[in-house]
Amino acid sequence: MLSLVLALAAASSPPPLSDLQARQVRCVAVLAIVAGEQQRRTASALSLPPLARQGARFAQVVGDTLVKDTGRSREQVRDLILQQVAATQKAAGGKAELPIAEAQACVEVMNAVAPPLPPPSAVQCAGLLKLAADDVRKREGMSKTAMDLMTIASLLEDRARTELRDAGKSEAEGDKELTLAREAISADPKSAPDMETCVELAQP
Repeated sequence: MLSLVLALAAASSPPPLSDLQARQVRCVAVLAIVAGEQQRRTASALSLPPLARQGARFAQVVGDTLVKDTGRSREQVRDLILQQVAATQKAAGGKAELPIAEAQACVEVMNAVAPPLPPPSAVQCAGLLKLAADDVRKREGMSKTAMDLMTIASLLEDRARTELRDAGKSEAEGDKELTLAREAISADPKSAPDMETCVELAQP
């Protein structure tokens, strides 16, 4: 009876992570920590490229692969990552030093597993800012934030229309492209370009 219980327990235990899998989990944790510090505008964290958006995609790819390849549940994979986050923070001790050197190496791992997306087009950014401006205006009326977003959306739409005209598109075709971009983002918000990147694109 005991042997049967032990056999069942062994059969239900997921296999240990390979060196590659363990490395990827570790990198997800390290980059998550640094991404959090980037949001807090910590100087050392800002020495790395923006990590939040690509890091989230990297974590998703690593998590999905582990679920598929090891039979672990999403909760088990999440726990593995959280364990690494805790271990990294504990290793820093009271110094609270960020693992910048390790994060730099992990960026290379991330780029191989979840390469950065191509920069968004002016059409995509115009769609995103128009939706954002409309949403804020509905909630806040003509607040300063709403007006700022409307201004940026207008600048991006002008740039998008110029690019579309240069590409030989008629005004009607340009209208359609802009409408399709907004509809695509509304249907799948995860497909939206990075807001900060789009705001930078609006700069002269």
